[in-house]
Amino acid sequence: MSRKKERESALKGVFQLDFHIEPGDFKESIDYFLEDSELDLSYGKTLIDNTEANLTEIDRILNDYLKSTWKIDRIPKIEKSILRLAICELMFMDEVIPYEVVINEAIELTKKYGDEDGKNYVNGILNKIVKDGFNVCP
Repeated sequence: MSRKKERESALKGVFQLDFHIEPGDFKESIDYFLEDSELDLSYGKTLIDNTEANLTEIDRILNDYLKSTWKIDRIPKIEKSILRLAICELMFMDEVIPYEVVINEAIELTKKYGDEDGKNYVNGILNKIVKDGFNVCP
């Protein structure tokens, strides 16, 4: 399966984070999602796991880059999930993915699932993060 498709499937998994209150609920839901999807999601599963494991830090980073009048709970859930995945790929994956690829894929996911203005917002936040040196890629 291509990375593009794995990211898209991972997005569907990470999107569920905001709907689970109990910690075990998310794991159970993701296991069911992966079993039901019948997809070989080696990269996607790692992306979901790393996003969940680093969610507090990812959300802290995201909050740091939001406009001063915005808070993370004001971001539409789909754009928030896309940003979480992208930040995870930029900062918390063992495999280094070029930041241009991560940002482009995030924009493409936003075009497909988000609203019209979302792509500019996602692009702006991710570019600020990269510009400030949070990315480990050259």
